[in-house]
Amino acid sequence: MGRARPAWYYERQAREAQARQTFLANREPPAPGGTIESRGASTDVFYRSLLIRDGTEARVFKTQARAEALTIVSAAQAGLLTAAPANTTPQPIRGSGVKPTRIHWYRGAATPTRERSAWNTSWSKYYQEGTHASLPFSRATGVFHAADLVDAFNGLFGASGSVRAQALGAQNGRAHITFERAPFSAQT
Repeated sequence: MGRARPAWYYERQAREAQARQTFLANREPPAPGGTIESRGASTDVFYRSLLIRDGTEARVFKTQARAEALTIVSAAQAGLLTAAPANTTPQPIRGSGVKPTRIHWYRGAATPTRERSAWNTSWSKYYQEGTHASLPFSRATGVFHAADLVDAFNGLFGASGSVRAQALGAQNGRAHITFERAPFSAQT
C-alpha cells in the first residue's frame, strides 16, 4: 500500500486545477486578423548527404529552400537538385535526425548602429534587417568531401566570390558554413 501524501499536496493540486479551469473559461479569443506569419514561399529541393551513403552514392533527402534565398544563391550554385535523381527514393529530411550542411549569410549595414535593449544594455547592429538567409549546401553530382564544400563555399563568398557583393553588401556582411550532423542510427 502506498504512502499517504500530506494535506498541503492535495490542497495545492486542487488550487492548480481550479486555476487551470478558470484560465480556460476566461481565455480571450485570438485577435481578429492575427495570422501566423509565413517565412515566405519555398521550393522543394533535393540534398545529397555529406555523411550518409547508400552503397557508393550519397543518400538523397528532400527538403525545402526559401525562394528568397534562392534568388541570391541559385540551387545549382548551392549544389541542390531540383528533381530527384533517377533510381533513388529521396527521404524527407524532417524527422530523420539529419542536420544538413548549410550556408548562412547576412547583408552588412554600411554604418553600424547601437541598439538599446529593454534591460538598458546596448549592442552593435552590423546587419540590415531581413537579410539573414540560409540554404542547404551540397554537391549535385559525384563523390565529395568536406574540403570540396569549403572550396565551393569560398567560390561563392570568398574575396572574389560570385555572389559576395549581392549577398553580403559592401562591408560588415558575414557568411559561414555549418557542416552536416547525423545520429549514428541514420547512418546505417
